[in-house]
Amino acid sequence: MTKPKEAKKSLQPDYDSEAARLETDNNLKEKVINALQANAFINCEKISVRVADRLVFLEGTVHLQHERIAAQQCIRDIFGIRAVINYLTYHNENAQ
Repeated sequence: MTKPKEAKKSLQPDYDSEAARLETDNNLKEKVINALQANAFINCEKISVRVADRLVFLEGTVHLQHERIAAQQCIRDIFGIRAVINYLTYHNENAQ
């Protein structure tokens, strides 16, 4: 009588688990915040970052449209980000 074959445990981490997703999101959030703070053209006092399933949400206000664009551009190439959703607003002085 032969023994049934035992399933070998994979040494690869389970990237689909909820814990792995949360860790990935937390790591991405930290990288995004560090990149925004390192950029001299962005005043990130009123910017909040939220990451959900590798989607990065930028929320809050900046002073100029240039800052809004710079914030998105400085983080878009961070490895692991699926997309950047830019909800940053700015005050348009030309609007009546």
